[in-house]
Amino acid sequence: MPSARVPGRDFDLVLLGATGFTGGLLAGYFAARAKARPMSWALVGRNQDKLEQVSREHGGVPVIRADALDPAAMADVARRARVVCTTAGPYAKYGKEVVAACAAAGTHYCDLTGEVSFMRAMIDAHHERAKQTGARIVHTCGFDSIPSDLGTWAAQQEFIRRFGRPASHVTALFGETRGGVSGGTIASALGIASAAEHDRELRRLLANPYGLDPDPNASRPPAPDVHSISWNADLGMFVAPFVMAATNSRVVRRAHALAGFPWGEDFVYTEAMSAPGTAGGLLRAVATTAGLGAFAFALKRPMLRAQVAKRAPQPGEGPSAHTREHGHWKARFVAVHGDDKLVYVAADPHGDPGYASTTKMLGESALCLAFDELSSPGGVTTPSVAMGGALLERLIAAGLQFHPA
Repeated sequence: MPSARVPGRDFDLVLLGATGFTGGLLAGYFAARAKARPMSWALVGRNQDKLEQVSREHGGVPVIRADALDPAAMADVARRARVVCTTAGPYAKYGKEVVAACAAAGTHYCDLTGEVSFMRAMIDAHHERAKQTGARIVHTCGFDSIPSDLGTWAAQQEFIRRFGRPASHVTALFGETRGGVSGGTIASALGIASAAEHDRELRRLLANPYGLDPDPNASRPPAPDVHSISWNADLGMFVAPFVMAATNSRVVRRAHALAGFPWGEDFVYTEAMSAPGTAGGLLRAVATTAGLGAFAFALKRPMLRAQVAKRAPQPGEGPSAHTREHGHWKARFVAVHGDDKLVYVAADPHGDPGYASTTKMLGESALCLAFDELSSPGGVTTPSVAMGGALLERLIAAGLQFHPA
């Protein structure tokens, strides 16, 4: 169903979590965009004083006091808005009632979650209801996982244009990056690790490369995560494990399944980190692999998890404006089918991945859901399936890059 205006809604979009660090950045982004295109929007949260402070900073934006854990309050918020955009995590704690309310009310939704277990729970609980109401429930609208999801989709469109058929295998390699790690991301990882310690089904889900597919147990091609160092001859670069691959790869595979397997049921997606093909690049790949191994080891042990939680950035904390603005990221997508080969690039040269660039990605996702004419169906979906080319155009206009190498 197209993103037409819904009668009786007070707001084009509402922002939940505006009193946090990332939410504050997003409030500033919406305020700036509202100057170019007038829109009705509001801030939602449970702390009235903090909400009003953020509101004053942006010219008196309306505020709605509501607790994300209160089903009735979230139902009221969802009924009043066309889109709910939330930065309030961990989502396993603060996202369930919001998604339920949006699915029931036919209200579009977008967030920053990278929590595979939360997404699986929302798929199982609300996908069918969201399909009925037309609500597009779009998780992973930040660095998790727009570069991977939309980058793969865009690479395939270019591959089809050039060669007349889709690539049978796409490998995404995340390379040159500068920027800090979000405290919210660390908190989510710690929460998932703690839950997995006592939940065998959760451990099975996290180990399943197709864990977010409509049928996670269907027979599909092997697609193991990268756990060791290798060499990519196409790029002349070393390849090492990538910390976000376990989330991103499952989102890409869900997108392909939801789209009806347009690239073939034997399509394989792989994601890793790249390093220059030099001695220094090899050292970087070795250090990254060892570091991720140590982090994974620590997450499985309660005492070490507590030390990680103590020393890591806390939720609500973030880097300086200078660090955000001078950060950057770049990913290369190597698409192959037989002798046909294409290298496609997704990048942001002017924004660190966790904050400045993520603000653009989530902000434009919310605006796309609110204002663009989209033909995609409702359901618990992904950025590429829900918004595709419309979001791609918005992100390019916002300064991101998507193009053949």
